[in-house]
Amino acid sequence: MFTERVCRSLLALIILGAAASAAADGPALELEVGQTSVRVGDRVEIMASARGGESGWLWGELTVALEPGGVWELIDGPDAVPGVRPPAWRLILAPMELGEQALPSITVSARSSDGETTRIGSEDPPAVSVDSILSGEEKDQAPAPLRDPIGVRGFPWEWVLPISGVLLPLLAGVVWLWRGRGRSVVAGRAILPPLAELEALASELEGRVGREPADGVCDRLAGGLRHYLERRTGEPAEEMTSFELRLLARDRGWPETTQRLVQRVMGVADGIRFGRRPSTEDELRGAIGQTLDAARSVEVFLDDANQERAAAEVAS
Repeated sequence: MFTERVCRSLLALIILGAAASAAADGPALELEVGQTSVRVGDRVEIMASARGGESGWLWGELTVALEPGGVWELIDGPDAVPGVRPPAWRLILAPMELGEQALPSITVSARSSDGETTRIGSEDPPAVSVDSILSGEEKDQAPAPLRDPIGVRGFPWEWVLPISGVLLPLLAGVVWLWRGRGRSVVAGRAILPPLAELEALASELEGRVGREPADGVCDRLAGGLRHYLERRTGEPAEEMTSFELRLLARDRGWPETTQRLVQRVMGVADGIRFGRRPSTEDELRGAIGQTLDAARSVEVFLDDANQERAAAEVAS
């Protein structure tokens, strides 16, 4: 009886050991991030390494599942690391939202020796903590509370009427002179339509690429795109962050192509201006071209919307 129990226990251990060995030999994908705490728009380098399945397994290409206008933007790769077996890949992502962000779905196809193909993903993908571009010290600063001057109690209402009698005529004269000056300036130059104004700026910036610092070109490009969107939508786009511009495009129902173009242009501009990452002349010229493509797609969308609205009014 005792011998039978011992034999059963040994058989169970052998079966468990074989199962564990088979699981250990199975294929897996490991993900490593270069930085676990970054700022929005920073480049995050990721190394994906295949593990297990050395005997007879064939590995395919690495794929990254990204949603249009989502949390992550693919900057570079994935590129296979040469001379590594099992294979490994290098890619660079950039987070576009704040908070604790999990990596997107990263998978690779693997085929066993018997011809069965499956997709392998990381069982425990790492997360990245994304902070604002502003540092904590700048965010926590607050103006000192105002204090009344010594000897003053309340608002000096007795001085309102005498001061108004002097300031109001002066203010009226200044307004009259300024309006006259404004009319003369407007009369002396033509006010370009929003798209034509942006095209003129893009042509000017094209000639400055390679001759001026990249952050200066990106600063004017981002400002020009914000100015165009403010003129075309009536929203205060010049005061919006890159994330708020994405929300504006999404709320207005613009096509996904337009949303991605706006996101790419602001991603390049923010990465060069705030992330201080290196850039090439081709990348800057590409960002200028994408700015014009985004604006022209907005024009087409708004024109179609106006035509549909006019047709609906005629039908009603």
